[in-house]
Order: sequence, then structure tokens, then C-alpha cells
Amino acid sequence: MALPEFSSSIPGNAPSPLKVPTPLPLPASGAALSRLPALHDESRLALRRAGLMARAVPAAGALLVLGTMVAMFGGGGLAPTFLWCLLVCGGVGAVLVSHLKAASVFKDLAGSTADMRAILLYLGAAWGLGAFLALAPHPALLVAFAVVPMLAVGLLLGDLPAILAFGAPVLAASLAALVLRCASLTGAAILLALSAAAALAAWQRTRAGTGNRAALFTISGLR
Repeated sequence: MALPEFSSSIPGNAPSPLKVPTPLPLPASGAALSRLPALHDESRLALRRAGLMARAVPAAGALLVLGTMVAMFGGGGLAPTFLWCLLVCGGVGAVLVSHLKAASVFKDLAGSTADMRAILLYLGAAWGLGAFLALAPHPALLVAFAVVPMLAVGLLLGDLPAILAFGAPVLAASLAALVLRCASLTGAAILLALSAAAALAAWQRTRAGTGNRAALFTISGLR
């Protein structure tokens, strides 16, 4: 039995109406690659700001512990020492409030970082007043009073502008106390040398932290 023949439904052997869609143009790869350094810089800046907000809390805690030791063993008068403790505790409380505010409004890292650096500047000025209010006029006490907190805060913060904001008023007040209260130029020279060593250690710590964060972002970008 012969099979029926079926003719094509498309007359004249016309081409099929189905067409392959034209691919969309892709963005130039060079433009995307040129934006990577800027994106990495923005990410590093945001991470540095977030790191400052996080590390300011343990730095304030370290100052609270050191301030307690100064109040107990500094040899200053009761009323001036109490006033100094109030000033330092006010700065520590402001650090905690700024940290909580930044945690609740995480997008405004630039403003929160500026506020934290201003608070650290006040905290440095308040701490430096302890060289006149909370300490006996002894060169060794004044040198330790300045160097130990600057080193601790410098290693904990890892942010150079914040370290300078705290350390500059502490160093200035302690040098003034050494010269005016103790007339000890030798103590002032020792304090300057130790402060330079502490600043170098803090700077190396800051550079190491920046390098580690940059490597982290590079690895993340390669992934």
C-alpha cells in the first residue's frame, strides 16, 4: 500500500520564520577592569572605618583600666583625681555611645568615623590633664603615664589619624608637666624618645593591618 504524500505547508520553499536572536552587546571588559582599583579603594576605606569603630571599644576599655590604676597609685589629691576620673569616664562613655550609634546606622561610616576621632581627641586632652591633676610630680610616673596609654591605644586602634588625635594632647600635656612641675628636661627627652618608638610600633601595626586587608580584598576579587 502506497503511503500518502504530504506537501510542505510553506509555499515556494520559503525560509523558516524562526530566527536566532541576536546576542546583546556586552560591556567593554576594559571599562569594567578599570573600575576595580576604585572599588577596592572604596572597600578598603569602608573596612578601615568599620575597624576603627569596632576597635575603639577595647581601646576605651584599656584606658578605663589604666585610669583606675592611675587613680589608685598616682599620688594625686583626692578632689583633682576625682575630677580627672569624671572627665575620662565621660570620654569612655562617648566612645561607647558613638559605637552603638554607628552599629545602628551602619551606612554613615564617614560621619561616625569623624565623630569617633573627635571623641578620641577629647579623650586624649582629658587624659593629658591627669599629668597635672592625678599624679604626683615624679618624672618616672609622668613618663609612664604618657607612654603606656599611647602605646596601648596605638596598637589597638590601628588608625593613624585616630592615634594622632589621642596621642598629641597626651604628649603635649605630659611634656608640659615634666618641664613645669618637675623641671626635668631629661624626663622630657626620654618621653620624646619613647613616644617616637611607640609611634613607630603603632605605624607598623597600622601598615600590617592595611596590608592584610588589601590582600583579603584582592583574594576576594579574584574569586
